[in-house]
Amino acid sequence: MFRLNLHKKVLGAFLLLSLIPLGILLFSSQHSLRLVEDLLRQRTTEALDTQAAKALENQAKLVATQIAAFLHEVEGDLLDLSLLSPTDDAYLKFSNNHQRQIWYRRGTNDNPVEIREDVPLYSELAYADASGRELVRIVASSPSADYRDLSDPSQTTYKTESYFNQAAQLQTGQLEVSRLHGWYISRHDQLQGAETPLEAVQGTQYRGVIRFATPVIKNGELQGVVVLSLDHRHMMEYTQHISPMANQDVVFPSYGSGNYAFMFDDQGWMIAHPKYWDIRGYDSHGQLVPAYNADTPEVDIQSGRIPFNLFAASFIHPNYPRVAEAVLQGKSGVVETINVGGANKIMAYAPIHYAEGKYRAHNIFGGITIGAEIDQFHQPAVATSQLIRQLITDYLKQSWLVVSLTVMFVIAAAYILSDSIVRPILLLTEGTRRMIRGNLSPKVDITSNDEVGILADSFNTMVEELNSRRQRLLQTLQALRHSRKEIIRERNFKNAVFENIETGLLTFDAESKVTSANGPACQILDIDYPGKDCSWKKLLIAWPELHEVLERWFFASQRGENKSFREYVALERKGRTLTYLMAMYPLSFRQQEGWLLTIEDLTERVNLRQQMARMDRLASLGRMSAGIAHEVRNPLTGVSLLLDELHDRLLGKEQDQQLIRQALGEIERLESLVNEMLHFAALPTPKLTNGLIKSVVEDVLHLTRKQCQRQNVELVEKVAGNLPEIMLDGDRLKQVLLNLLNNALDAMPDGGILTVEVKLNNNKILIRISDTGVGISAEHLPLIFEPFFTSKGHGTGLGLAISYNIISDHGGEIEIESKLGEGTTVVILLPLTQRK
Repeated sequence: MFRLNLHKKVLGAFLLLSLIPLGILLFSSQHSLRLVEDLLRQRTTEALDTQAAKALENQAKLVATQIAAFLHEVEGDLLDLSLLSPTDDAYLKFSNNHQRQIWYRRGTNDNPVEIREDVPLYSELAYADASGRELVRIVASSPSADYRDLSDPSQTTYKTESYFNQAAQLQTGQLEVSRLHGWYISRHDQLQGAETPLEAVQGTQYRGVIRFATPVIKNGELQGVVVLSLDHRHMMEYTQHISPMANQDVVFPSYGSGNYAFMFDDQGWMIAHPKYWDIRGYDSHGQLVPAYNADTPEVDIQSGRIPFNLFAASFIHPNYPRVAEAVLQGKSGVVETINVGGANKIMAYAPIHYAEGKYRAHNIFGGITIGAEIDQFHQPAVATSQLIRQLITDYLKQSWLVVSLTVMFVIAAAYILSDSIVRPILLLTEGTRRMIRGNLSPKVDITSNDEVGILADSFNTMVEELNSRRQRLLQTLQALRHSRKEIIRERNFKNAVFENIETGLLTFDAESKVTSANGPACQILDIDYPGKDCSWKKLLIAWPELHEVLERWFFASQRGENKSFREYVALERKGRTLTYLMAMYPLSFRQQEGWLLTIEDLTERVNLRQQMARMDRLASLGRMSAGIAHEVRNPLTGVSLLLDELHDRLLGKEQDQQLIRQALGEIERLESLVNEMLHFAALPTPKLTNGLIKSVVEDVLHLTRKQCQRQNVELVEKVAGNLPEIMLDGDRLKQVLLNLLNNALDAMPDGGILTVEVKLNNNKILIRISDTGVGISAEHLPLIFEPFFTSKGHGTGLGLAISYNIISDHGGEIEIESKLGEGTTVVILLPLTQRK
C-alpha cells in the first residue's frame, strides 16, 4: 500500500508552493528592507547625535569638575600661606614651589612657535596688616617694595578692587574670592593686523587675576590679610586647548570653525575665550567695559570694545541667556546656537560648583561650554547612514542572487528538508549541553515558524533572560566592590585624621575598657597601642595622677551623669612639672555606648605664661632696686665720710678705730651690693657685632685654668673648630661664662671634673657646662634665675639673673639641669641669625 510519509508530503508541498511564494517574498522583502533602511538610518542618526551630544556634555562636566577642584586647591594654598611667617623669603619660596605648565604660542604670525613652560600659579602674593598696608609683596616671583594701602580701592592694581575690605570682615578660615580682574584687550589689540585669533600670534595677550584673600586673626583681633592672585592663564589652560572634533588637544582653537570651548562666570561674563576681546576687563580708569548688547554703539563695535556677557547676548541667539540661567540653577545640557562669527554650532554646557567669596549667592563659580560646528557634529551620523544604505543595497543584490540559485536548487533542497526538521532539534540539544557547561552566550539560530521554531524562540528567550540576570548580578557585584572601596577610603580618611591630630585620643567602651588610642596619645603618655580587652588602669599604670581623675569620671558616668568632663592635671616627671588638659565626652556609635578621652600637653604653654610672669616680676624688681639703690647710696656715702673723720679723730684709741674700720668694711660691702643692684636694674643693651663664639670661650677658659689647677679640678674642653660667626657682645658673654664657671668651681671645693662643650646643633650654637659638684636641690631649681636667690650662703644672688637677661638679649635660651649630689649641667643655645 502506498504510504506518504512526512518527507514525501513536505517534498510535494514544497515543489508546488515554493516558486510562487518565493517570488512574492522576494518583492515584499525588498520593499520592507527599504522601509527598514529608512527607519534604521533615521534611528541611527538620532542615536549617534544623542550619543555625541551626551559625550560633549560629559566632557563639559569633566572640565567643570576639574576647574572646581583647582579652585579648591587654591583655597588650600591660601590657608597654607596664612600659616607662614609673613616675610619676603617665606612668600618667595611659596611662590616658587607652586608652578604649573602652560602651553602657548610665540614667534611671529608667519612662523609661530609652540612653548610649554612652567610658570607660577600666582602672579602676586601679598600680606597686609590690619590697616591695609602691605608688608610683604611678591610680584612675578620677585619681592616688590612698592607697598600699597589695600584698604583704599583706588590704590589697588585695577583701581576699584575691594578684596581687602571684604576679607577683613571675615572670620578665621573664611575666604574672599573676587571675580576676574584684568585690563581689557580690544580686537585691535589682539589681532594687530591678523585676520583671525588663530593667526594672531604677535597680538597682545590677556593677563588677569582672581584674588583669593583670608584674614589672619589672633586672640580675636585682626592681624592682617593674606592675598593670593591666581594667574588667569592657568584658568585658560582648561579651555584653550579643547578641540571637540579632533582626537588630540591643540595649542590654540579655531574660532571660525566653531569647535572651541569657553568659560563664563556667575554674572554671565566671559572669562576664558579664544577671542580676548570677548573677555571681561577694565579700562584705564578702573571701570568695567560694558557688555556687548543690542544697543552697543557702532563705534565700539568697529573698535572691537565688545566684551561678551551671556545674559546680554539674546540678540545674537536666545539660547545664550538660557544657558547662563540654567548654569546658575546647577543644570547641564546641550543647545544649538550661532556665535558672533555666524557659525551654527552645537554647544554643551555644565556648571562649575563653587561657593566661596563672590560666588556664595548661587554656589556657582560659572559655567563651561564646549561647542562643535553642526555639520562636523553630524558627520559621524551621516557617514553611518550612508554605510547602512550601501549595506542594504548590497544585501538586496545578494538576495536576488540567492533566490535565483534557490530556484535552481529547489529540488535538491526538498530532499534535505527532512534534515532541516531534524537539525533544529539537534541544535537545541547542543545549546542545552552548552548551558550545562556554563556557556550562556550562544543562541540557537532557527528561523522556522512551527513548533520547533517556537521551542527555539523559547529557548533563546530563556538564554537571554539568563544572560540578563547574570549581567545584573555582575553589576550588583561591581557596585558592592565600589561601595567597599568607598568604605575603605572613608575608613582610611578617618584613621588619618585620628592619627595625625596633635591631641591625644583614647576611646573606651561601656565597660571602661580601652578600645583604641592614636599616635599622639601614645607619644604623650609614653605607652604602647592597646590590645584587645585592655584595662585602662593597666595601660596607664605609669600615670597614677590620672587614675584619680578617670576613676572619679567613670564613677560619675555610672551614676547616670551622661555629660562631658574637663580638668587640668599637674604632675611631675623627670624633674619637670607637666600640665595636661584632660577631657572626656560620651560616645554613641552603632547603638554601642562608650567614651572619648582627649589629652593635651599644655606644659609649654604654661611654662611660657610663667616665663612672661617672671619677666614682669624682674622688670618690677629692677625698677624697685634702682629706686632703693639711689636712695641708699647717698646716705651711705655720707656715713662713710663721717666714719673716716671719726677714725682720724680717735688717734691713740686703737680699739675704737678697729670698730670703725669694721663698720667701714661693712659699708663698702653694702655699697658693692647697691652697685650690683644698680647694674642689674640698668643692664645696658648688648652691642651685637659679628664674632666667633670660639674666641670668647677660649678667652674665658684661659682665665679659668689656673683656678681649676689650684682646686684640683680637671678641665675638659670640647670646642668645635668649624663654628660660624654669629651676632654677639663678647664682653657680656664673657661675663656670663665666667659667672657660670665660678659657680661650678664653687660647687667643687674638693675637686672634680668641669666639662665645657661648644658645638653646632640644629642651626644653633650649643654651649654646655657640666660639673660634678654638690648639685642643686629640686625645690631650689625653679628659683635659680630669681634675683637675690643664692644657695651658697654668700654673694648677692644676682649673677644667674643677670646671665639670664644677657642670654635673652642675644635671642638665646639658657636651661639648668641638676641632681643633688651628682652635679649640674647648664645649656646655652644661641641663634645663628639674630631674631628681629
